[in-house]
Amino acid sequence: MIILAKDIAEEMVQHSREEYPRECCGMLAGKDTTITKLFKIKNIAQRMDEYELDPLEQVNAFEKIDSLSLKLLGVYHSHPNHPCYPSGLDINQAFYPDTLFLIISLKDMKTFQLKAFKMCEGEVEEETIIFD
Repeated sequence: MIILAKDIAEEMVQHSREEYPRECCGMLAGKDTTITKLFKIKNIAQRMDEYELDPLEQVNAFEKIDSLSLKLLGVYHSHPNHPCYPSGLDINQAFYPDTLFLIISLKDMKTFQLKAFKMCEGEVEEETIIFD
């Protein structure tokens, strides 16, 4: 279970719309199970339907997370034209086993789905999001 403020969820959805049709990505930080901070990270993947966090922006986000005494709780990305479920590539590149992976799926620019998943060693488990 993860607690996500509605304004942060809206910021994630807006980020996915801004990057459409390219996947967006970012990091989510907070305390315990509550996400309090979003970091938009540049997607440096070559393909439009993949994401790869920019390493320098990722390091900067980790430094800010540490300075705020927070911890990484999640990584998010969008699926502009695909279901709200991790792809095989998403599962293979789930490098943070102690974090959640949130996916925003856009059916069109008005309708979206937002789901959270725990991914570890090829296993995928959907987690509950509580919007605060």
